[in-house]
Amino acid sequence: MSEIQKKTSVKGKKTKKRKNKYNNNLYLYVQILVTAIFVVASVMLKVKDGEAFYSVKEDYSQFFTTEITEYSNFSYKKYIEKITADIAEKYDIMMQTAAYIYGKGTNDTYPANISLQKYVPEEKGIMPLKGIITSEFGVRKNPFNKKQKDFHTGIDIAAEKGVFIKAAFDGKVIETGYTDVAGNYIKIKTDDEMQTFYGHTQFVLVQENENIIKGQIIATVGDTGMVTGPHLHFEVLYNDNRVNPKYTVE
Repeated sequence: MSEIQKKTSVKGKKTKKRKNKYNNNLYLYVQILVTAIFVVASVMLKVKDGEAFYSVKEDYSQFFTTEITEYSNFSYKKYIEKITADIAEKYDIMMQTAAYIYGKGTNDTYPANISLQKYVPEEKGIMPLKGIITSEFGVRKNPFNKKQKDFHTGIDIAAEKGVFIKAAFDGKVIETGYTDVAGNYIKIKTDDEMQTFYGHTQFVLVQENENIIKGQIIATVGDTGMVTGPHLHFEVLYNDNRVNPKYTVE
């Protein structure tokens, strides 16, 4: 091997060594950052919501007990995207827990059949209506008394009166009716574990015991019941507990 080839080979090895060192350092920095976020979040979650804390711990335990060398071929971009999504999800649960705790200190009503845990069905449903989400699932200011808070058990989707509402999942209509709060409503049972609720509708276009398929038109947007304007109040119940609908549809 010539002197030039030897120098090139040595230079290549040094460059590769520096690159591997850089990759390992970058991975270590990301690991430290995630650890710091995890520690802060875990302290808050363990104090306020033990179940959420152990969920976070379980998600990341495998990652932090794996040798760095096993990640030599993984994509930093995809990894960071996944970590970002995971942290956002846990942050959402943490903020809902904090909102619940804050709400309880102000004489707010917190329904017994509420679950802050993320529920994702095996087959996601569809959004029943295209519109603007004006109220999310969780503690909010009471729309009729801004000085008070209440727990919103679904999501509100605003749209013009008369716009069609579609079934989010396949199922069977188990109840239709009217209350002073929900207005004209529909309850659809998907299976033994899951139900959906559609409130404040203008016209109900299905009947009890009718079989429904996902995407079928079931009602029109209205302003019946206690409302500040035309919209759909959409709820999802899993094992009789109201869960955040945004994780169940796409």
